[in-house]
Amino acid sequence: MATSRNTGHSTGRTVSQRTLDRLLSLSRYDAVLAAIPMVFALALTMHALAGVSLYLAITLGAVTSTLLLVDVIYLNPPVDADPGGSAYRE
Repeated sequence: MATSRNTGHSTGRTVSQRTLDRLLSLSRYDAVLAAIPMVFALALTMHALAGVSLYLAITLGAVTSTLLLVDVIYLNPPVDADPGGSAYRE
């Protein structure tokens, strides 16, 4: 006997449309967290394909990742819109 369940997922949208919506709704901080491993993957690809030394590739990846982290932690930190919140900056 077949039963039907309403899981709330049948919105008539395809998987690729839902995935694109999720990617476009990422915050800046989510994007930076996703970019850090990509930076190291690019560095290792440069090592493998372009003949860049492993030491230089890892160093470039680490410096780039550090700059990304400095930007999102110190230069543009997340702030709470609520003045009573603990992350409020004046």
